[in-house]
Amino acid sequence: MWRLLLCSASSVLLLACTGTPTGAGPAGPRTGGEGGASDAGAGSTLAADATAQSGSSLGNEAGADGAASDAATAESGSSSDAAARPANIPVELEGAVTSILGSPEPLTPAFSSTVYDYYVRCSWGTNAITLTVATASGSSAVALDVVEDQAVIVDGQYWIRCLPHDFPAITVTTHPDAGAPTPGWYLVNSGVYATALDTNGTPVWYSRGNSVIDVDALTPNTISFMPNATAPFGYGSTEFAIHSLATGTVATITTVGSPTDDHDLRLLPNGDYLLLTYPLESGVDLTGLQTFGEGETMADCEIQEVDPTGRLVWSWRASDHIDPVRESMAPGTDTILGQSIVDVYHCNAIDVDSSGNLLLSARHADAIFYIDRTAGHIVWKLGGSDYSKDGADYLQIVDDPETSFSLQHDARFLPNGDISLFDDHGAGSGVARGVEYALDHEKDVATVAWQFLGIAASAAEGSCRRYADGETVIGWGYNTTDSRVVTEVNTAGEEELDIAFTPNTASYRAIKVPLSQLDVNLLRSTVAQ
Repeated sequence: MWRLLLCSASSVLLLACTGTPTGAGPAGPRTGGEGGASDAGAGSTLAADATAQSGSSLGNEAGADGAASDAATAESGSSSDAAARPANIPVELEGAVTSILGSPEPLTPAFSSTVYDYYVRCSWGTNAITLTVATASGSSAVALDVVEDQAVIVDGQYWIRCLPHDFPAITVTTHPDAGAPTPGWYLVNSGVYATALDTNGTPVWYSRGNSVIDVDALTPNTISFMPNATAPFGYGSTEFAIHSLATGTVATITTVGSPTDDHDLRLLPNGDYLLLTYPLESGVDLTGLQTFGEGETMADCEIQEVDPTGRLVWSWRASDHIDPVRESMAPGTDTILGQSIVDVYHCNAIDVDSSGNLLLSARHADAIFYIDRTAGHIVWKLGGSDYSKDGADYLQIVDDPETSFSLQHDARFLPNGDISLFDDHGAGSGVARGVEYALDHEKDVATVAWQFLGIAASAAEGSCRRYADGETVIGWGYNTTDSRVVTEVNTAGEEELDIAFTPNTASYRAIKVPLSQLDVNLLRSTVAQ
């Protein structure tokens, strides 16, 4: 049989022949070192998106559209993201492939000629695997030595990734009676990994950090996330990293004057970024808020607009507009630099409407705030206490089967004027849910227009996003009962797909982007860099 021997993780591959592959004559598999076009993988397209993917140009979209992202803040933070990754292994043969079987580890998902991305579970070090490849002329067994992160490319189009030993086990549950999701990429995190999953649950791309959170694709062919979210409110060495898949570079973006919080990074139409930071305020009188009193140190909440050069353009501070005693519903405490800090607001999401005004979610206020960007004041408030320091209109939630939301995340504007959010529902009985509220500003009420219930309350994190096809993707956050990181729900409110990680490692959010947002060939060729 044919065996490929690795001299080292970055070495040239050597070919040794120990006989004729099973069932193969002169036209059996041909294996060798990674050629110039191997990562491009001719014909490597998802069947459901063949039009969008075929003929895709590597990195074309990352130029003009990604320029602002790649230039983000302090140029000194931009660095090459290239790392030594084992060369991929092409396996060439004649005739259309009809089957691929893996041993001792099976291919996931099971082979289909119209599915192009797979993985096998690998261990640390060298993994001996055998691929049995069938064509119309017969089957061939190919023995290979592969290491973590390496890919075997069969017939220039079928990618089989050697998934690292510490990557969580992935369980995919489909619901065929409800239909199938629109093809796209699910952006999630798990422990040290940021990853892009396809709708088969296959990790087509991943990158490592120390404690990864908040994975997104703000511009074509870039993926952003915070790689080292190891301390409360960013009080450690924290920054958002924006990976350009086309150039292999990483730009960083941070807040100004106080550490960068990990909860949100938004790209504005003018190329600037919105971020959150939690500046500490000492000597604050919190008398009347639970058992707190005078002289407390409080984590404030500040929204910052930062331009691509790192200059602070605009900021807004919660304590100027939200009363920390009368509007905080579930304050928490953290220890930062040896000091006890009261977390009265815990801002965790920002969104922007077409007029430039902002939607702010404050988890510990159990409330959503609509902020007039120009004037700075809060126009209306949804949830939480009915008091507003700014005298904002209070929208009363009525006829909600779950009473209200609490400890929420990921509040977003919807095109119809409604608001969606992930309700962790951690402050009372009930379960977590994705929920949409219809707002009646004449009557100052909000009603549930749509909801999808989970199986238990979530302790933290989570997301709920409605997309152009009308489908909704829910990330269940940190939930000790529910190991799902992705649920996609159709327009009829039926589950189409669930993806779970084992062990139960929470993903902060589950963001879905179209296939066209991230070139499949770039994803494959930049794994683990």
